[in-house]
Amino acid sequence: MKQCTQCGAYSDDSAKFCTSCGQPFGEEATEVQPAYYAADESISEVYTPKVTTKKEFLDLPENAPAKRTLKTSGIFCYFCAGVTLVFGIATGNYLSVVDFLILLVLGLFIHLKQSKVCAILLAAYAALNVIIGLIAYHNFRGVLIILAAVYAVTSAFKLDKSWKEYQAK
Repeated sequence: MKQCTQCGAYSDDSAKFCTSCGQPFGEEATEVQPAYYAADESISEVYTPKVTTKKEFLDLPENAPAKRTLKTSGIFCYFCAGVTLVFGIATGNYLSVVDFLILLVLGLFIHLKQSKVCAILLAAYAALNVIIGLIAYHNFRGVLIILAAVYAVTSAFKLDKSWKEYQAK
């Protein structure tokens, strides 16, 4: 890691310019080893690297619980997709393949990309699924889809709010 002599920010060794102030790195750039926790207890500062992309931000340890919840939501979607496909084919409802694909794609984007848009689409799909189930079959269906949607929406919005707060710093 390089430390800028002008502003004191840290950048990768391969950086030619400071990511904080734009100062070019020359011979005078100091090399430092990143440490998340100070080795000396008398030092109260903790080194926190400045991330520049949302992907790097999502990989920070404080975002692990929300990412884990989104991963769980994606897995719920995969499970619901599989159940939908099996029961649809078993009952001769071959249009269930469309439901399978919708749940699979939404689950993939929620799980792998932490997509807020797909979380909202999953919530809309879950609501539509419940309404159709009540009208057509006179019973409440799609409990796991609703659960996955609630977890996905709350976690995605929490991560998005954290990202916006981080950018404002």
